[in-house]
Amino acid sequence: MSIWISGDIHGSIDIKKLSYRRWPEGRMLTSEDQLIICGDFGMPWDGSNEEKYWLGWLCDRPWTTLFVDGNHECFPHLAELPVSDRWGGRVQVYPDHPSIIHLMRGEIYDIDGARIFAMGGAASHDKQWRTPGWDWFAEEMPSALELGSAEDRLEAADWRVDYVVSHCCSTRMLDAALARTPYPDGRDMPDALNEWFDMLEDRLTYRRWYFGHYHADAELDGRHRLLYRDIVELGR
Repeated sequence: MSIWISGDIHGSIDIKKLSYRRWPEGRMLTSEDQLIICGDFGMPWDGSNEEKYWLGWLCDRPWTTLFVDGNHECFPHLAELPVSDRWGGRVQVYPDHPSIIHLMRGEIYDIDGARIFAMGGAASHDKQWRTPGWDWFAEEMPSALELGSAEDRLEAADWRVDYVVSHCCSTRMLDAALARTPYPDGRDMPDALNEWFDMLEDRLTYRRWYFGHYHADAELDGRHRLLYRDIVELGR
């Protein structure tokens, strides 16, 4: 069993990075292997035939796809998914595509001996150009209840995990992340989630933190990995 991790796929826009041509390692995986997407999974959204094709295509891949939510998700759809328990935490399995699984905010999972803390969400820097209820949702940011529940779970875990998977990063990592992105505009103002992640940086013991959102790939330091097109094995 192996666990891999990558950045945003934005529905059909960036999903082709998961093709065997671009990621030949994927061909050798099985359903016991996991690929985690660091937010902006982005499907389903509008129920189009194109979207249905790509969901089916992804479900036909040999691995199991997991994702934390980003800011570009159809949150009403996620809210309707049934909740079940897997790997010691709550998940939402896509009923028609059972190899696609949403890792819920604030949960801690034990996957193949790796303790993984998942926290989706981020603030959209372009929401002034988006339509509320269609391509922008207030649920993109975690609620106070979600953050409080996450802290309770971390307290129960003695504030120790192996890995953190999120969509955005802490305030203290913003400059390093934005220095790598081709689209920094509007992302340089810290928000409540960035600041909450600062608290995690101070309190949480962890080995590696993986995040997407900034549309770049970079090893920022020995513990923080920014992901977009790269697909790396967990721990690297």
